[in-house]
Amino acid sequence: MESIEKIKAHYNFTAGDAANLKHLQPLMKKHEEEFPIEFYNCIRHFEDTPKFLKDEEIIKRHQTGLKEWFMDLFSGEYGAQYVRNVERIGYAHVKINLPAHYVNAAMHFVRQYCLRILEKEFCVDINECRFLAKSVDKIIDINLDVITSSFIEEEIKTYFLSERVESYLIQFAHRFSYLLNLILVMGLVVMGIMVVGLFIYDVTHIFTGDIEKGLLSTLGSLLMMWVVIELMDTEVKHLKGGKFAIKVFISVALVAVIRKLLVTTLKAEALEYQLSVILTAAIAVLGVIYWLIARIERD
Repeated sequence: MESIEKIKAHYNFTAGDAANLKHLQPLMKKHEEEFPIEFYNCIRHFEDTPKFLKDEEIIKRHQTGLKEWFMDLFSGEYGAQYVRNVERIGYAHVKINLPAHYVNAAMHFVRQYCLRILEKEFCVDINECRFLAKSVDKIIDINLDVITSSFIEEEIKTYFLSERVESYLIQFAHRFSYLLNLILVMGLVVMGIMVVGLFIYDVTHIFTGDIEKGLLSTLGSLLMMWVVIELMDTEVKHLKGGKFAIKVFISVALVAVIRKLLVTTLKAEALEYQLSVILTAAIAVLGVIYWLIARIERD
């Protein structure tokens, strides 16, 4: 919030304006009791008024505050303490979530109310009325400025707090996601090493005389090695900002089923034969899905 001197300078509020308002104090004192009543006649038309003025105790406290604020307009003392008092009014309105529109509408009423008093009191001397009205306009504008600034300051605090929290959460989520991706890459490296070991183990079957089992098992191991390579390549590209490749995961399922089918064909049991039929159907379905996804990604 800017200093009161800067605020007064912006509105060209001079010592003469302060003197004019002080001069009007006895006149406005006559309307001290009337002002809250007229004010309530104005705001009772606002649809949300019952929500903020819920009971007699709140209304009584509010009316007392209105009278004090109204008379302070014509105190002639407009220093730092005056601004702090008006700021508290603004913060109180922010605390109850009062829309700023209502504040503007209420200030419009106060301006018109004071103008009516001046026109009635100085009906003979129009120039005097206009001269004093300018000072009243300035002090009301200053009050509206300070109260509105209170609203803006609270909104900015809320916005920056929210933005800061969101920024921290996003950064944490991004770093945590990156860490998980690194763990996944390391896991794929370990799996690749294990698949190489499995490949070597399956090759040994060829040299032990079980050529059919060795060839089929080795073929399955090679397919698994290809899947690991594809997964690792996809994950590295993803870490570099590449797209998420769904078809790679379909290929993993497809290769796993193919390898299971290769192993099953080595057995001659009826149950294994039925299982091979099911696996063949699964391969066909996965193959169609893989083809559709590859076609969509290519287009």
